[in-house]
Amino acid sequence: MRVRDAATRRDRRHSTLRIAAALVTVWPLGSVLAEELPVEAVTLSSGGLAEVQRSARLDGDGTLYLEVPLEQVNDVLKSLVVRDPGGRIRGLSLDGLATLEETFRRLPFGPDDLGSVARLAATLQGVEVRVSSGGQRLEGLLLGVAESEPDEEGHRVRTLSLLDAEGGVATLRLGDDARLEVLDSALRERLGEAAEVSGRARTEEMRRIAIELDGEGEREVSLTYVVAAPVWKSAYRLLLEADDAARLQAWSVVENASGSDWDDVALTLSSGAPVTLTQRLLERYWASRPEVPVSADATAPVRPDEGAMDSLGGAKAESMMAYGDAAVSRSVAAPAAPASRPEVVESATAATWRLPDAVDLAAGRTLSLPYIDAEVPARRVSLYQPERGERHPVAAVRLENTTDAWLPPGLVTVYEARVGHVGDVNLPGIPAGESRLASFAADRQVRVVESTRPEERLERMVIVDGALRVTHQSRRLTRYAVENDARESREVLIEHPRREGWEFASDALVESTPNHRRLALTLAAGESGEVEALETLTRRQSVALVDAGVAQLVEWRDAAEGDTAAQLEAVLERRRALAEVERELERIEQGLGRAGEGQARIRDNLAVVGTDNELGQRYLADLKAQEERIAELEDQRQRAEQERERRREALAETLRRLP
Repeated sequence: MRVRDAATRRDRRHSTLRIAAALVTVWPLGSVLAEELPVEAVTLSSGGLAEVQRSARLDGDGTLYLEVPLEQVNDVLKSLVVRDPGGRIRGLSLDGLATLEETFRRLPFGPDDLGSVARLAATLQGVEVRVSSGGQRLEGLLLGVAESEPDEEGHRVRTLSLLDAEGGVATLRLGDDARLEVLDSALRERLGEAAEVSGRARTEEMRRIAIELDGEGEREVSLTYVVAAPVWKSAYRLLLEADDAARLQAWSVVENASGSDWDDVALTLSSGAPVTLTQRLLERYWASRPEVPVSADATAPVRPDEGAMDSLGGAKAESMMAYGDAAVSRSVAAPAAPASRPEVVESATAATWRLPDAVDLAAGRTLSLPYIDAEVPARRVSLYQPERGERHPVAAVRLENTTDAWLPPGLVTVYEARVGHVGDVNLPGIPAGESRLASFAADRQVRVVESTRPEERLERMVIVDGALRVTHQSRRLTRYAVENDARESREVLIEHPRREGWEFASDALVESTPNHRRLALTLAAGESGEVEALETLTRRQSVALVDAGVAQLVEWRDAAEGDTAAQLEAVLERRRALAEVERELERIEQGLGRAGEGQARIRDNLAVVGTDNELGQRYLADLKAQEERIAELEDQRQRAEQERERRREALAETLRRLP
């Protein structure tokens, strides 16, 4: 049985060879044969490539001519494989992108000159020509073409001059009816070739690749190459049935953008993630070379000796219909099974489905074919995702891939046997033997209320080497209160977000994903329930007791127990004593500062009033009193500093005695 689209069947009898189609022409030695080489097999890759296979009969030495669209030439040059069981390949050749440039490089005129007799004649100086215009005709050696200034209407007059056979110079005004004939046969032939190349370069979107083969006897030669192609797509139909089962049918959407009709083509679908590269092999790349100036025989001036020196060393669309509600009283019949089943092969990098029936598909048309049809486990759940910010979960099914190979990504249209269409799913790829949750609608009959209570605890304190090691624990208790208002039971699956570094515990934990932990709860019709999730984070801190203040030591002592509390009490006593003398020193420093300010103020006043008066004498007495006060404070500071050092040593000694 062959798979044909309607347009292909209708037009097959009247099909003709297309210019845009990829052809192979076979020219065996001794004769010239031309025949279309049809596509025999195509493998479409989900990486956007098509592996195309063609073949031809060849007898002895010969050349295969493969014509492909210009945009495919780079891929063909990159990937072409020739299989010749009785011959050897010499190589391949084709017109490059610079064929036009190379053709005109050897000619005195350019492509633009071919459009005007006057412009062409101006480039043929010294060529023997025959030219006619306005009823006159001249023949001789072309000297040139002169052009006048434009008149008021912008018209220019072009006059040709030539040297005739008698040695005279003749002129001819070139009008619209001018005719130029090149008498040099070699140049005339080159002019014709140039015109042909120019025309082909302007209109041709194909390239003919000549593949030369040496061989003996008649044999079949095959060509395989890989070119860009539209990505084939998958579209699923999922019919939810009873007993946690579903009918899954996958359809492929294939487009023929090769430029050739497919007639009896063996089609294979490949799903994987291949590395796909391209390179512009047909374009010319010129290596840049540094320019070296021409050298002359001269000696550079000798550098003056500077002396010696040391040596340097080196989405989701939601349906308002909750599943299970028979909002529409009807049933959905199971989809028709495919007429034939493909051959499935799964390798380390891809899964392939080789369709058993040959395919006919005209260039530019699209074909959709079922390639998977299977009964798969599909357990229904209500999936709650807190980050969605909604109270209601979504209706979902846990699809298990029990087929023979990977299920490619694609959109899934979900039907329920008692209802009809209930939603769509953007399904990721599912490896064989694994399962994925597919969410397709909102479940309005289940409500979830979430609450979280954070706690901070001081777990342990111990003194080691004069440092207090403190262990804190943060706790987050999350409760999910679930109410099932449906008329049937619900399996509710809660996706609790993972918190990096936190330990997790819950009696309802059933599985984990890279970003979530899934908690399960089953509720009968009208039943309510609750799920708890406990997260803990332990933090450890080490603080040198010598740097701790009184308030911090008091807090630690009150939180500690047993020997640690007694040890902290001893340290606190020493730290309080040290803090007392430090406060005394601070008071003395403040007194010294005030005394110094008063002394400076008195000196300023003395400078104004002088000392030979009553006010000046009073200022002198005040200055003396300030000096005595400063001396007293200096003495107090010295004693306080000594006491501070003594108490610091007492604190250090206490810390040294600690375990």
